Amino acid sequence: MSENNHKVMVNHEWGTLKEVIVGSPYFYIPSVFPEYMRPWLSELGVERFTKTCGSTVRERLPEVWHEQVTQINAAIEALEDRGVIVHQVEIPTENELKYLGEDEYLRLTMYPRDEVVVIGNNYIETALQNPGRRSTRWAIRRTMAERLKNSDAQIISMLEPSPDGDGAFLESGDVFLMGKDILVGHSGNGSNDAGVEWLRRYLGNEYRIQQVPLINGFLHLDCVLCTPRPGLAMVCREGLEGDLPDVIKDWEIIEVSHEDAEARQGCNNLVIDEKTIMVPAELPHLTEALTKAGQEVIEIPFGSMIWQGGSFRCWHHPLVRESSL
Repeated sequence: MSENNHKVMVNHEWGTLKEVIVGSPYFYIPSVFPEYMRPWLSELGVERFTKTCGSTVRERLPEVWHEQVTQINAAIEALEDRGVIVHQVEIPTENELKYLGEDEYLRLTMYPRDEVVVIGNNYIETALQNPGRRSTRWAIRRTMAERLKNSDAQIISMLEPSPDGDGAFLESGDVFLMGKDILVGHSGNGSNDAGVEWLRRYLGNEYRIQQVPLINGFLHLDCVLCTPRPGLAMVCREGLEGDLPDVIKDWEIIEVSHEDAEARQGCNNLVIDEKTIMVPAELPHLTEALTKAGQEVIEIPFGSMIWQGGSFRCWHHPLVRESSL
């Protein structure tokens, strides 16, 4: 095994992406529409998921599913053309789908961002508020088992929250790595105070963790923030409860509207390196703004994914990034 295949290392949002976990097109909606999802879904998302209740996108919306497969494959090809090693999450097994009941919760492998967070060489299985989404960890475990077996990763899994919904919640869509500074979003929908405290204890005093309050209409911090390189950020200010986090307050800011952030996931992009970013082709005005700021933009159509409430950042999680800092 080469040194690159042995290591697991992520310290920044913008380091050169070498290896990544990405989602696969599986999304199940329970027979009763989950009302808690409504605040962060677009009207199209609510409409389509209502049609999907009790089944999967593949079964109820086959044309949409086929478009998802095409767009996901195009994104994987673009990453592999850049030399990125890609691990696509395996589809859930029947036993995994029965976890906590067959028809009570969401089941998806589309967005593996939240179930894992890699900080340095710490590979952390997180604790999600939604019980059904916790089942995705097993599909990710199966996908990554051989890769992690002989790696230098320090693997840890957070405690399972109680059936009453108490516990430490940490969802990686809220977590932004800025070297020894870590931002953690807090909207009430994902990570909580106990989750932040767990992360602080686990990492120790070497890291500085700052919570970022969000309005309740957004799920995670990566719905309102993107950091393509040091000194440049994309921000939906309307999604923040307060001022910009200290670590980015003096940076150049590309403003993202509330509508673009909510309905089109305008901040939820995939940073390939400090100069290059992958953005949905459906957002040409944001591509223009990023290009003016000096970034190379890879445009891939991703509209078949965006309506579900997540885009490129939700769809991937870095396993190895190499940073110049």
